[in-house]
Amino acid sequence: MNTTTSNFDKDKAAIKMVILTKTGDTNAVWYNFLKHNSWSHGNIINGMKRRFLNSRMANSAQVLQFYNNQTDMLIEEHHQ
Repeated sequence: MNTTTSNFDKDKAAIKMVILTKTGDTNAVWYNFLKHNSWSHGNIINGMKRRFLNSRMANSAQVLQFYNNQTDMLIEEHHQ
């Protein structure tokens, strides 16, 4: 039996990134790679920002919010 494990799990991820977009575009939520959970929150966030800036969504985003996914506390926010 072939079992595949996901790189993401919205319940186990350390960081949640909320992408608030321009009117008419769809907002999105990204979670960090599970293999990065042991990294500092700052390092995880920097990696997520780097990947986001290389994505198609970067042009429509207005606000990026990073949350501690376990406590739902806002860590940092960036306005584009």
